[in-house]
Amino acid sequence: MNEGRGLEQAIEAMKYLPDVRLWLAGEGDLSDSLRQLSRRLGLDDRVRFLGFVRPDELKKLTLQATLGLNLLENKGLSYYYSLANKAFDYIQAGIPSIHMDFPEYRVLNDQYDVFVLLDELTPDKIATTIQRLLADSVLYQRLQTNCGKAGETLTWEREESILLRIYAHLLRQ
Repeated sequence: MNEGRGLEQAIEAMKYLPDVRLWLAGEGDLSDSLRQLSRRLGLDDRVRFLGFVRPDELKKLTLQATLGLNLLENKGLSYYYSLANKAFDYIQAGIPSIHMDFPEYRVLNDQYDVFVLLDELTPDKIATTIQRLLADSVLYQRLQTNCGKAGETLTWEREESILLRIYAHLLRQ
């Protein structure tokens, strides 16, 4: 729960989403202030802070989700051109997710159609996008189906063989 992850905006979006629950896993430099924000907005019953979660437990929790969020702020090139592991975690879990409309997410989405992309990081826009995704069963089902298809291709096992071939080539030189 660190700066630049859009967590403040996600919590504030919950004001407009009375039937939605937000689970936040991890800890970081904003942990205390995010908990205070949730309390101040009266959202303690709908925003759940899970603390540190082991990877195997995180996988189980992800499978319980209806949708995933990856809301990076454009705070520099490393965020703007990033491609977070959680994007692939959501795909592997068959969970439609919302990401910022940054280049690498756009490339992945253009190829597989597995995300909804946000063009601005505001509580209103987040809430509207979540509402749209939850209300549009055709869109949700399409993204979920596409996650299943993409998940067959976007696996570590496939990437591992490519990486091993690259290493073997480099060692021969």
